[in-house]
Amino acid sequence: MNDHDQDLDRTLQDLGIGGDAPEVDDAAAPSMDDLDLDNQVVVPGVVPDDLPASERTEIFLVDLLINVDPAYAVDVYELDGDELAVEVHGGDAGRLIGKNGRTLAALEQITNAVINRRADSHVRVSIDVGGYKRRRDERLRQQASKAAERVERSGEPVEMDPMSAAERRVVHMALADHPDVETESAGEGRDRRVVVKPRGESDD
Repeated sequence: MNDHDQDLDRTLQDLGIGGDAPEVDDAAAPSMDDLDLDNQVVVPGVVPDDLPASERTEIFLVDLLINVDPAYAVDVYELDGDELAVEVHGGDAGRLIGKNGRTLAALEQITNAVINRRADSHVRVSIDVGGYKRRRDERLRQQASKAAERVERSGEPVEMDPMSAAERRVVHMALADHPDVETESAGEGRDRRVVVKPRGESDD
């Protein structure tokens, strides 16, 4: 680990998070309970509370990342359903992504905690760095499609490799409208994975 990586780790730790963000087992989009705000160490006054969520998100991330590397730039987009998409570009993308995306997951978690600390705020912030999530999600959708084809051919369930909560959600959504297969999560902790099985198959 180089000095820049250590600086980023220290910055995240000062905000109450580290590179190994807690997993959310629910395959659905994270809820406020998933973020476990009561246990977050959120620095008071990081962003003004009277601004729209998109502006608060941009202010928080710019103020945070400028201490890591001024080369990073932040773009925030408002999506439907109280969702914000954040694109971080410039600088060294790998430093923010971390091993297997763990630093990015931690950054996203603390951003959601800060932006949703207001009682009336229920926004989901999704952060991508250098297109990392887009490439990951496309790869996962391809794997999900291949697993579905195997299930259709064999009629037997297929267990995919262990995945993070965010990765499992991509697979669940990719196959949500498939006419012949359905998905469920199985396993515990880091071994939790998606099982693709014939639609309507009983667990008995």
